[in-house]
Amino acid sequence: VSFSAPAFPGSTSNESNDLFLSVSSSTVVESDVATGGWGLVSAFLAVLLALTGPLELREVKDSAGRKDSRQFLRLMIFGLMFGCGLAWFIVMQSMSKDVFIPIFVTAFSCMVMSTLGTVCAVMGYFLETREFGEVEQIANVWTVVAFPVFFVISSVSLSAHAHPFGIGGWASTYLSVCGLFAGAFCMLVRMRKDKTSTTRGYGNVGCIISWLCAITVIYGRYGIAGVGVVGVTTVVGIPVSILATLCSAPILLLLEGESSSSSKHTHQRSSAKSKWHGLVLTKLTRRNWIAPLLIGTIGVFVTASLYAIFLRGCGLSKFSFLFGTNDLITNQEDVFSHIFGSKRTTGIGALDDVATMAQKSVVHTKTMIAAARLSGSGIWTAKSIVGPFMHLLGLAATLPSLQFLVKHSWYGKAPLFGKVVLALPLNILSIIVGRGIPSLVAAATIGLIGGTLQLTSIKK
Repeated sequence: VSFSAPAFPGSTSNESNDLFLSVSSSTVVESDVATGGWGLVSAFLAVLLALTGPLELREVKDSAGRKDSRQFLRLMIFGLMFGCGLAWFIVMQSMSKDVFIPIFVTAFSCMVMSTLGTVCAVMGYFLETREFGEVEQIANVWTVVAFPVFFVISSVSLSAHAHPFGIGGWASTYLSVCGLFAGAFCMLVRMRKDKTSTTRGYGNVGCIISWLCAITVIYGRYGIAGVGVVGVTTVVGIPVSILATLCSAPILLLLEGESSSSSKHTHQRSSAKSKWHGLVLTKLTRRNWIAPLLIGTIGVFVTASLYAIFLRGCGLSKFSFLFGTNDLITNQEDVFSHIFGSKRTTGIGALDDVATMAQKSVVHTKTMIAAARLSGSGIWTAKSIVGPFMHLLGLAATLPSLQFLVKHSWYGKAPLFGKVVLALPLNILSIIVGRGIPSLVAAATIGLIGGTLQLTSIKK
């Protein structure tokens, strides 16, 4: 989801998606936009060289048993070829229609992050437990230093051709690359045969970073309800942001708890010098493996609902270098101007030619309804305090069921039957009064379904 969010759904590009054209960067097609196919060639070549031997990633000792002094060099070459190649492909697929400066700055930042991420992931899989401290150092630099620094460097591009989180935006591209390699690091560390509390903790941190990058890209691209987004914003009547949140939730299933009895011993043996051991989840077991997915999804929906009620339209548009112009779109007139190209009273410029207005009539109708409902739910955009108060009441009504569901999934202890029965009808009330915020409706639906399943399990 993180990789595809900058370009799907909602992309209006007419260029071919043929795999051969992407790999070969063929110019036979009508569009002269580069596809970054040589980046895939570089990544495939790196994998081929690693499999055949020239870039052997594991430590190779000679007959005398001496330590391999060229392993780190091979890792760096592999990281440059694979990481930079894949980053270049993603950047060109996302930003190829932009001018040179934004592409160069974003590509440079993504290549640095992808190279470090590749080296860290490979070392995390192949290095022995006693040498995992080297992985910890690179992971700490990648997370604490490189990630925020190169995010700021990428923001310097300030492309005027795309919203930062939109199709071809620098922020969505950068976060997609970082989320992809953070997820790869998590998966490779999880696949280790010899695991400790530190390896699990750092793998969990990579999982959380990957999931947060995906969620940030999704809501940065589509917002709360897709208001102001030109293109596909709903699937079967459900906002894309809601579906994408549900689709990205399985990333949290990569989280790993401390289930082995020897975890304390191996923990002290492998990371005696380390002061921080990552995100160690001592209470996560095979019985509550679904709990992180449920907690993360509910947390996103509740946070999005609170943002729509208290923060949306409060002036975040002043920081347009991060939020773009989506925060300006708060009412029906803004939606009309954004879709049909009329500046009206908001100052939002035309996005398309007048000739395309007829094709957007259906989109305008649906978005107008969503904008009217959403604008009436926030304290900064509503004409009356009644709308925000009703939505806040709906959010408060669904919180008891969500709380029971989270505690039941994490601790395995079912709540009292009477409490679930009393809280269950409140979710229906929340769905009725909170129709203006799709994330609130989604949270209430989860509470309703989860409460019903809880009643069934308690009766048994």
